Amino acid sequence: MGTTRGWRRWPGPIALACLVAVVLSGCAPQVIGDEYDAPGPGVRSDGSIDTRPAVGWVEPGARFFVTTYGSSSCPTAPTAVTTTDDGRGLDVALRRTGGNACTADLGPASYALDLPEGFRPRQAVVVSLHFADDDRVVRRTLRR
Repeated sequence: MGTTRGWRRWPGPIALACLVAVVLSGCAPQVIGDEYDAPGPGVRSDGSIDTRPAVGWVEPGARFFVTTYGSSSCPTAPTAVTTTDDGRGLDVALRRTGGNACTADLGPASYALDLPEGFRPRQAVVVSLHFADDDRVVRRTLRR
């Protein structure tokens, strides 16, 4: 009888597993956009691969893509797209996904994103990519 009362103080194995799952999923960033099969910058003339972040139009004036490079099991993904304070450019927040155990490979991750509502793109739109994991900002330009 004493064992039964003591066991009731602790959550059962299923309840404990659910609690752990909720806590862990609460830490994962909310990814926006759609995975996109974008070409990225490509191969340089010397045969090396250009792994700089890239942006491009999917549907000019409506959707664009962002390509980053990193671990294929923990890709860097967009979590927010907003218009800059001056209304002329875009800010894209990016965060590494996948947890703490990532593969040591290097691959592209591309996402197609909608322009923020009310944003009217010009001939050239400066996109500021904010990498939350290392506080880096990279600027790229979308051109029509």
